[in-house]
Amino acid sequence: MQSYTIISPLRITFAGGGTDVEPFIKKYGGAVVNSTIDRKVTVIYEPDEYDLEISSRDLVKSIIVPTSNDSIISKIQNLFYSKGIKKGRLMINNDVPPGSGLGSSSALTTAIVKLIHIIKNEEISSWDLARESYEIEKGYFGVSLGKQDPFAISLGNFKMMEFQNGKEILHDLSKQTEFLKELESRTLLVYTGKTRESSKFLKEQINASKKDDNLINQKLLTLKDIAVRMANSVENNDMNSFIELINDGWQVKRQLSEGVSNPKIENLIDKAKENGAQAVRLMGGGGEGFLLMIAKKDSLKELQESMSIVSDFAIRVSFTNYGTKLLAHENRK
Repeated sequence: MQSYTIISPLRITFAGGGTDVEPFIKKYGGAVVNSTIDRKVTVIYEPDEYDLEISSRDLVKSIIVPTSNDSIISKIQNLFYSKGIKKGRLMINNDVPPGSGLGSSSALTTAIVKLIHIIKNEEISSWDLARESYEIEKGYFGVSLGKQDPFAISLGNFKMMEFQNGKEILHDLSKQTEFLKELESRTLLVYTGKTRESSKFLKEQINASKKDDNLINQKLLTLKDIAVRMANSVENNDMNSFIELINDGWQVKRQLSEGVSNPKIENLIDKAKENGAQAVRLMGGGGEGFLLMIAKKDSLKELQESMSIVSDFAIRVSFTNYGTKLLAHENRK
């Protein structure tokens, strides 16, 4: 019997979040610039002869017997049972609190789906993993999400993705190594202290788009254009333009829904800009979670020190060139 460790990197969205959601992408097409980072969700499977046990350090919960409980962990248990996997231990760990705007829900889903295929000795490509995970997260787990997360996390790397005419198109930006090295040296993630359910804000956007709300659609088209222009900034090694576009995107994003920002978020943004941040925006749907900050050149240390005073979790990150993958497997007697 074999044990398996699957890791799924979390992701940062720099531009275009919200343009990857139906029905907007069916009508207009979407574009998103994102990168996977060296913070992750880890899923470990240890085989044994006992009933399948699932435990999550982050949710501080474990479960053995499948139930009709609507919790995420119960749904995971039922999913494994439906695939004929009824023995062993499944351990779930997340490097950041769930619901903090870094795609942890999709990271968990892609890890689980890949693990099921591995246990069943089935091959699956990164593209098919993303497509299957999107359908499971949306249809089975009932999460309102954009298409970017499962694709960003399954494929990995720094990229722009377009979603149009039922297709996903990848524009690899990872070859701009000098640009990305500088961007890494200026990137900070700062936790607001709480998480939120991003589905709430996406549902509002989806409903508005279904009603063909021209105001919302125009804002989303602006966000799509910002993403395309941002990809050009990366290719042209234009850091100043890239940073300006992060700020431009945030100003549009915060107008999509009343709850996207709040006085607490705005105060943290002001504090960051007073202490060396050139660009700041909230990750995910809005409300709470992580703030992405791009420091002035050679000012990351000072920015991190100042933000550590007002946040318990201010972290530097690196971009990764990998997506959801099998980290290790070990034969058990």
